[in-house]
Amino acid sequence: MEAVMGCRYHIQTGHLQLDPVSWTDLEDVVRLKASAGVTGRLAGGVCSRVLSEQDMMTDLMAWGREGVGMFAVRQQDRFIGLAGVQPSTTTPDCHELQFAIVPHARDTALSRQATSMALAFAHQAGVGRVISYVRENDIVARQVFGGAGMSLCTDQPENCGPDILLYHSLRGAPTGRSMH
Repeated sequence: MEAVMGCRYHIQTGHLQLDPVSWTDLEDVVRLKASAGVTGRLAGGVCSRVLSEQDMMTDLMAWGREGVGMFAVRQQDRFIGLAGVQPSTTTPDCHELQFAIVPHARDTALSRQATSMALAFAHQAGVGRVISYVRENDIVARQVFGGAGMSLCTDQPENCGPDILLYHSLRGAPTGRSMH
């Protein structure tokens, strides 16, 4: 995968284009977040238009405040999903990596590529630790996060059910090892 960074926040590969979400993406994001068939892992799960609009405002504020956030993912100029980081609401001093891809673009390789690019961008922008909570039986999310370079933590996450796993990535740390 060779990523070309044009403007400060634009990432382009041969297959995908990632740009920070914007209000022009709202209708696509609303449809994405309202679909129960979406492949991926967003913290809010399936949500209404009002919640999608609130999430969009949070994403825009994160980009303005921190220079990182959620990317709109496009393939051949067509919106196919979201990938990026948001400040963690559960763990201080880290961000959560999330992704969601529309049902007609279900391709673990595309999800992994978009998620990997968003993770690399976050680390290059100065984010030191990135985490993701994943249900143990969510094989696709486990493949995506692991394939993006995240490692499975050996410790059980606090305040989570027994079926929740924690993946993480540390800036500058070698991938493929469990660290925690």
